[in-house]
Amino acid sequence: MFRASDPSFVSRRVLTLPRVTAVAAAVLLVSATISLAADKPSAHKPALHTIPQRQVMTVPDVRGQLFVFASGIIEDGGFGWKVRGSVGGYPANLVVSQSPKPGSHVIDTGAPAITLVLAQHGAQVGEPQNRSPYGASVIRPARHAKSG
Repeated sequence: MFRASDPSFVSRRVLTLPRVTAVAAAVLLVSATISLAADKPSAHKPALHTIPQRQVMTVPDVRGQLFVFASGIIEDGGFGWKVRGSVGGYPANLVVSQSPKPGSHVIDTGAPAITLVLAQHGAQVGEPQNRSPYGASVIRPARHAKSG
């Protein structure tokens, strides 16, 4: 038999610790991987005959607002905008009309475009901004829709 002070016994004992540590680390790594994989949601296939729900948006009322504020309100509401008419999109100009009408319900097509007609008011400094900076999409009226 081996004694506790025998060199071959000691060397086997010393080499056993790294092996046990390596096996424990491998087991921990495998169990963590399995746990993380189990947390991932499974892919859900939609039913074949479901109609996707479209978000309905309500057009804000920006008539009488300075253009700089009106464009911000429109953008914050998720809409795009464009300026039509002889007066350009300078910040100090006033919004005199808009299309579609305020309170209209439209389908969210990305950034539905609200058309603004402006009246000159104040300084016309710099370049007019006649379109929203990120573009706009087509307006599609919502029929029998609830706003959401």
